[in-house]
Amino acid sequence: MSTSIADNWGAGLLTRLARLIIRHRTWFVWPQIILFVLCIVYTVFYLKFDTTRSSLVGANKKYHQLFQQFKKEFPTQDDMVVVVESDSAENNRQFVERLGAKIEAARIRIPVRPGAEETVETNLFARVFYKGDLKMLGSKALLFVSEEDLAALKQRLEDYRPFIQPFTRTTNLVSLFDMINTQFRTAPQERSQQTDSLVRALPALERIILQANASLKRSGSPPSPGVFALFDAGRQAEQSVYITFADGRIYLCTAQALTADLNRPAMERLRQLLEETRAEVSGVNAGLTGEPVLELDEMQQSQKDTTLASIVCLILCALIFIYGYNETGRPLKATACLIVGIAYTMAFTTAAVGHLNILTITFVPILIGLAIDFGVHLVTRFEEELRNGLTPEDAVTKALVFTGQGIFTGAFTTAGAFLAMVLTDFKGIQEMGIICGGGLLVCLIPMVTLLPVLLLRGRQNVIDHKTGGVDSRERIERLWLQRPLLVITLTVLTCAICATQFYKVYFDYNLLNMQSAGLPAVEFEEKLIDAAQIASSDTHTNANGRSVLFAAVITDSVEEAVEMEKRLKKLPAVAEVDSIAKFLAENPAQKLKLIGEIKDELASIHFKPPDTNVVNVSELSQTLFFLRGYIGLALEEAEKDAPEIAAKLTSLKAAIGTFRKEMFRLGPAGKEAVAEKLGDYQRALFTDLRETFEALQTQDNREGMRVEDLPPALRERFVGIHGKQLIQVYPKENVWERKHQEEFVRQLRTVDENVTGTPVQLLEYTSLLKKSYENAALYSLGAIVLLVFIHFRSLGSVFLALVPVAVGSVWLLGVMGAFSLPFNPANIMTLPLVIGIGVTNGIHILNRFAEEHSPSILAKSTGKAVLVSGLTTIAGFGSLVLAKHQGIESLGWVMSTGVATCMFAGLTFLPAILTLMTNRRDAGKNQPSADNAQSTLGREEPR
Repeated sequence: MSTSIADNWGAGLLTRLARLIIRHRTWFVWPQIILFVLCIVYTVFYLKFDTTRSSLVGANKKYHQLFQQFKKEFPTQDDMVVVVESDSAENNRQFVERLGAKIEAARIRIPVRPGAEETVETNLFARVFYKGDLKMLGSKALLFVSEEDLAALKQRLEDYRPFIQPFTRTTNLVSLFDMINTQFRTAPQERSQQTDSLVRALPALERIILQANASLKRSGSPPSPGVFALFDAGRQAEQSVYITFADGRIYLCTAQALTADLNRPAMERLRQLLEETRAEVSGVNAGLTGEPVLELDEMQQSQKDTTLASIVCLILCALIFIYGYNETGRPLKATACLIVGIAYTMAFTTAAVGHLNILTITFVPILIGLAIDFGVHLVTRFEEELRNGLTPEDAVTKALVFTGQGIFTGAFTTAGAFLAMVLTDFKGIQEMGIICGGGLLVCLIPMVTLLPVLLLRGRQNVIDHKTGGVDSRERIERLWLQRPLLVITLTVLTCAICATQFYKVYFDYNLLNMQSAGLPAVEFEEKLIDAAQIASSDTHTNANGRSVLFAAVITDSVEEAVEMEKRLKKLPAVAEVDSIAKFLAENPAQKLKLIGEIKDELASIHFKPPDTNVVNVSELSQTLFFLRGYIGLALEEAEKDAPEIAAKLTSLKAAIGTFRKEMFRLGPAGKEAVAEKLGDYQRALFTDLRETFEALQTQDNREGMRVEDLPPALRERFVGIHGKQLIQVYPKENVWERKHQEEFVRQLRTVDENVTGTPVQLLEYTSLLKKSYENAALYSLGAIVLLVFIHFRSLGSVFLALVPVAVGSVWLLGVMGAFSLPFNPANIMTLPLVIGIGVTNGIHILNRFAEEHSPSILAKSTGKAVLVSGLTTIAGFGSLVLAKHQGIESLGWVMSTGVATCMFAGLTFLPAILTLMTNRRDAGKNQPSADNAQSTLGREEPR
């Protein structure tokens, strides 16, 4: 025979707890205050934040093991990518040159060893890459150039030699243009090698002048125009040196933090440098993106969002409690106990998990909305018993014994829904289950120990002897209790209507759609995606571009990498393949011959050291004045029979005129600043030219490329620590989108089943997350069914407790479909949570029904508590809609809607069913309704 609700082992334990609290109140106050302070200190010092998505996945998954092996073999950090966009390729070049120099110079002080006070200064960034020029690529740089381009370079050097030779004797702008004046003066009237060389140099001279003029208008250190200013290699050749998209409309600069621990300071410093460079080069839209940036931005925004949501949630819950009970004392006491419980949970999280991630960071507002329910139910029953004439001590005892059982069962079922997540294969979900499930049970401690002590102190009993609120709730409740068939019919009808919207509900796998709307890192990522897609689909232009996401194929040897690269390039979903294997494996005989000839051509070329002084502005202006005159004379001759040359001369003459005006625009007061700025410019120009020619002259043409010949930026990226070769495979389509992601990975796995990299991680990560939450929902349902059955010992009660969840879930899916609100990797946690939270309402309602044998719930303290606790839970999740992070915002909308629908179903549909069952049982067996209702729940008369 089953026991009474007031006569079982649980009731006995709660009775003893109540007596202990009443007799030894200080035992439950001061120790908890001390523990509260210790928990806060412990959390502040030891709780970490983990921003990487890869750490959310368990180590037992093959694809994750492959990714970890990849990161161990190639232990570089992920790229932070600066995207520079404008219609001016020259502005873009100026921006990345200036920014790149700043990044390479960035330094930071770090401890000599962890925890040490002694620090050492080191580079903040590693593997900075924005152009692949000769100086960066090292002594084997020309082996990266095709044979055709090497032959073209050799021919260009021969053609320009008459101009280059006298150029080597110049050390500053004045001597450079003096040399040009001499060439104009001494050039023969008839066509010669000297005149041809001078004509070829006209565009280069114009560019030097234009950029000198531009340097006067921009702050900061001006970069060199580059070797292309001298050779006039053309825009397309220049862009090949830089990382460009969309035919020069987008330039990139990539850099990596020196270590993973420096990702955050590196990102912050890089954004500062971006702002500095933006002030120097106007008309450019520049921003920062890349995987580490997206992850750090997402975590930072999530921290801000959840902090705001937690504060708003706490305030809302307190206000709902205060307004619903028309008093402040007891609601504030319950809120204080909630804060203590949250502190306990933070310490529990620090000890059990050690960190928060993008999934678990939302736990505080979630727990606030859920754990306040314990206080709501306890305070409500306490006040009801006071109104019934009991002493505060007896009221606390009865509240703990009768309502306490429902509180404990509700807490364990909701905690069970969370803890069931531990059974999934997704580490991030497991941690969410541990933190929220354990946190709920931890929050229960101060609610059933500290709160009763606080309730016994003082009597904020303004409404203890008023019943007006109950009467109004009773009148409302009669609407469905007197019409159970109508309520059931309307519920079934609305469920059918909602079912028509199910087909609109889908799962959005795209993680970019979860990020904050308007987040610069996302916007620039999307710009690169768009540029890459345009480039991959445009076969009629020379537009270029590619995604920043790549798959990683790892081979054991250079030969294997070459063969693999050929196979990968044949895949329809592949846009581009990058590796250095082809340079290591090729037969370089012809290249080495051409490099030797280039070195012979330049053997006698030796530039003087550049002038380190400021520019003599007056002397430079005078020199340019004479040059302008010579150009005028040459223009008269060219206009007769050489219109193309005339156009170049006209353009150069105009550039000189503009430059001379700019030099004196600020008047005598600005002459010194102009001299310093032009001094910086000429040093950059002449140093770059000298170093470039020295790099050409010192090229190693003795043998082909070896691994040790590779520049560090390439060697560390493409050659593993054990000599393995990395092949970076770039997709044609946007692999943030699921269908492209699946197809890209599917095709790659037909070539190499062990392919890894971000697209593979994204595919497997989102698939596992979705499956894990679906499994968690099933595990939660099983755990809840077991716990409810243990509590009521009746399968009928289990079914009735789940009714609000089933109806509420149908309504929720209908609302999501109607408003086009999809599931995503953030709000998919709704599946197990709605089950756990929704069934709690049924437990409290059935508990009170078993106690008093009446389906009237709303008119009593239990109904009021269910209503208020439902509203506080809605406030807890609803506060998340204030988030800028779209994933967290969607979690707020979905969960608050789900809680609301389950609460409404629990307060209307479930009592209607209980009424109908009671009436039919009474009519069929001609027995008192209380007996039949009690038998439904497997309980005996408690009194």
